[in-house]
Amino acid sequence: MINTLIVEDEPYIREGLKTLLKNITDELNIVGECESVNDALTHCRNEMPELVFLDINLKGGTGFDFLNELGDVPFKVIFITAYEEHVLRALRLGAIDYVLKPVNEDELNEAVQRAMLISKTNNKERLEVVENQFIGKNDRIVLRMSEGYQIVNFDSLMFCKADGGYTTFFCDDDRTFIVSKPLKEFTSQLPEDIFFRVHQSYLVNATFVDRYDKTRYLYLKKGQKIPVSVRKKDSVISKIFGGL
Repeated sequence: MINTLIVEDEPYIREGLKTLLKNITDELNIVGECESVNDALTHCRNEMPELVFLDINLKGGTGFDFLNELGDVPFKVIFITAYEEHVLRALRLGAIDYVLKPVNEDELNEAVQRAMLISKTNNKERLEVVENQFIGKNDRIVLRMSEGYQIVNFDSLMFCKADGGYTTFFCDDDRTFIVSKPLKEFTSQLPEDIFFRVHQSYLVNATFVDRYDKTRYLYLKKGQKIPVSVRKKDSVISKIFGGL
């Protein structure tokens, strides 16, 4: 049994969540439910949950206030949130699971099953990525990989390359990371003032561009040669080189 805590300030959502959880699995043991930051801290320290369903806006503060008060985060987190694009962007950047209000049983089941499978490796770092996005510090992305999670700083990411349903991230320290998601999944997660789609298969960090030639190739500072599509040529020249 997985000890589970529900932290949500709306009673009807807590009740609905408990009902749905009973329908989808008998592996969760609900050890408590609470609506405020202080109550969540007390329950967490007393009950030692392994999984927490966490609303972002709580009585007496936010879900992040609760997590920060704990210091270490010794449990897995599934956020409960109403649909707001900036919220979902933050959660995706941190590779954190979430369910949307009103909670759908199938989506809840998928989130629970994923939570059961993953380890708590890099848990705190992933949550920090989410919080940083909320406060305007947007400098990292967390990649959900088959073996776990990988943090990539924007200032070290040179370019991304699509290969069917996979995307490879190329960093300036010669590391590469392959993720089983198409490139379009990441275009909205990377800051558009830095990263440019120069080709259907390439997304490039403009700070690593060295030059462009008339054969429609970008050359990066470490020597990589990136093709530019005919359709993207003018926008690339305008955005990266100021329209020269």
